[in-house]
Amino acid sequence: MKGFFYADSVAVVGVSPSPTNLARAIVFHLVEFDYSGTVYLVGPRGGSFMGHKIYRTVEEIPDSVDLAVLLTPAHTLPEIVASCGRKGIKRFIIESAGFRELGEDRLGLEQEILSLVNKYGMRFIGPNCIGIINKENGLAVPFMPFRNEFNVGRLSIISQSGGVGGALLNALAAEGLGFNKFASIGNKLNTDENDLLEYFLEDEGTGAVFLYLEGISDGRRLMELAFQAKKPILACMANTTEASAHIARSHTASLSSAEEVVQAAFQQCGIQRFVDMRSAMDMIKACHLPAVRGDRLAVVSRSGGHAVVAADAAATYGFQLPPYPEELLHQVESRLRAKVIRLGNPMDLGDLFDFDLFESIVRNTLARDDIDAMLMVYNYNGVFFQDESRMVVGAVKEVCLEMQKPLALCVVTTDEEFRVNRKRHAGFPLFSEPREAAHALAFSRDIHSRKIFTFAEAEEFAVDGNSARQLLGAAVLRGARQLSMMEAFRLLSCYGIAVVPWAAASSSEEAVACARDLGFPVAMKVMVETIVHKSDVGGVLLHLTSEDEVRAAYDHLVNLAKEYGGAGAEPAVLLQQMVAGGIEVIVGGKRDHNFGPLVLFGLGGIYVEVLGDVCLRIAPVARAEAERMVQEIRGYRILQGVRGEPAAHVEAIVETIQRVSQLLMDLPEIQEMDINPLKVFPEGQGCSAVDCRIILSPAQSGR
Repeated sequence: MKGFFYADSVAVVGVSPSPTNLARAIVFHLVEFDYSGTVYLVGPRGGSFMGHKIYRTVEEIPDSVDLAVLLTPAHTLPEIVASCGRKGIKRFIIESAGFRELGEDRLGLEQEILSLVNKYGMRFIGPNCIGIINKENGLAVPFMPFRNEFNVGRLSIISQSGGVGGALLNALAAEGLGFNKFASIGNKLNTDENDLLEYFLEDEGTGAVFLYLEGISDGRRLMELAFQAKKPILACMANTTEASAHIARSHTASLSSAEEVVQAAFQQCGIQRFVDMRSAMDMIKACHLPAVRGDRLAVVSRSGGHAVVAADAAATYGFQLPPYPEELLHQVESRLRAKVIRLGNPMDLGDLFDFDLFESIVRNTLARDDIDAMLMVYNYNGVFFQDESRMVVGAVKEVCLEMQKPLALCVVTTDEEFRVNRKRHAGFPLFSEPREAAHALAFSRDIHSRKIFTFAEAEEFAVDGNSARQLLGAAVLRGARQLSMMEAFRLLSCYGIAVVPWAAASSSEEAVACARDLGFPVAMKVMVETIVHKSDVGGVLLHLTSEDEVRAAYDHLVNLAKEYGGAGAEPAVLLQQMVAGGIEVIVGGKRDHNFGPLVLFGLGGIYVEVLGDVCLRIAPVARAEAERMVQEIRGYRILQGVRGEPAAHVEAIVETIQRVSQLLMDLPEIQEMDINPLKVFPEGQGCSAVDCRIILSPAQSGR
């Protein structure tokens, strides 16, 4: 990847003397951004542009070329790529559109280019992109026009959309912030976001990475990179709200949309997601400040009202406001004029006109061991004390950078004064309101304090894997789309997941015998693959206390099986020991096409899809991550015990989540599953599966 950004020579292919030629903008950028390497122009009509000869093909260039940028009609690209290969060019960028974004009939063109790339050992970015920029050496090749108004910063950007990426660059310029490298990846036919992210995470010039994606090439690789990252990764993931194309056959499938899977994956691996550009800019500004290492915040304001707003924002984002030392309060109070302000944290300095004291307050406060960050609101209108106020802004910035402790500076002033300060202190973030400053500090605190638990930390339990694989193999051989409940329970047992005592009966008298063995009262359930939610059709009968009730229940369930499963349906009925008490939860899983197996947990029972109180993780799930899952749902307080009820055995839930995670990792034949309900008993009494549904992958089942 480094070869794309540090090429010593660039050939721009597709240039012509025509004033409407888009490739000329690429040449303009190389000049505008002061590219330090050698530039060659290529176009079939020849001629010259900006003092450069236009060669008719890349093979006419007399010298070696490190990077080619191609902007020609799509149908011309295979021959141009072949000529680059013959020339020995190992890196190129295709900015041309006209590929799969226009339809599946363009896949042949893509395959032709990929074959040439493999033949010549090349790599490329694109197609359908606007190229790359490296602010360190001026290598800038977008056809979208930019002025070089950007500072060299520490943020590097990967954007699937050229338009969104360009908008972010303009926003950074408007904020006086810079960037280091930029890559628009378009259709990412050869080089994807993971390739570039891996490079940026090792790149010395990059301090943080911004991702804009409309599709993820390899979700698990993305997570693995993020697990190991020592730099903040910010991401906007679009195109996640469309519902799954298949009809859900389990609770888990209907409760886990693409949006929720992406959110869970990013949260699990520490990628900070945002939903709008304003939130993104708060995060980017935070990356330009020293890291926040705790939640103890000091607030200083020149406005009492803004001090109140800042205090509310601090509470919203979970900050504590320790008191200022009495010595400092007395020092400040002695400099106030009217002495009508009661000092505290936040500290209201609206009556202070000793401008040197502002720097002293900031320095003394940042030096305290019991303060992790500072938020300062500085109000002025530039009518009086304009120079002194500008001096305060500069002094506060210098103290922050000198002491390497985070300070979010909110400058509340006129548009003109704000622009002046932003231009004077380019590269240092300025905020316009306390809430966005508090948001930025909270982002920095969260990203630097959250412990990430990797896939490698997931515990593996001793299980009966051979029996599990034999059971699944038999189901696959008979073409089953899902396991029977008896098979599902046996599979759970293979993985050490407790199941409520059960038995199966194929006649009413056998049902009575099973009930005697299990002990009354019992529950009875119909077992037919076509019935998704048994309780909805009267397929679950509870609290049966006599043999006559069992016989009647059996007849009812057999008739139900024939009604929904057809006349040839096997009259299979399940009996279970009735279990008193306990809290119903759900533990489930499914196989995502991008991230692989995922695990779901939440409050269970018949209302699980109505309440939707669930959370997701990508498997395998480490123990600590499983604990977070339990604590994350709104119903966690119920599990802790309310109104005199005993606390549930949370440890048993955590272990069940881990075992389901391992089961899904071990058995790729399973497409979806849910244990619902899983009955959780009081502390020390464990949990047991009452019902389980396991759907096999269509590829495995042969359907």
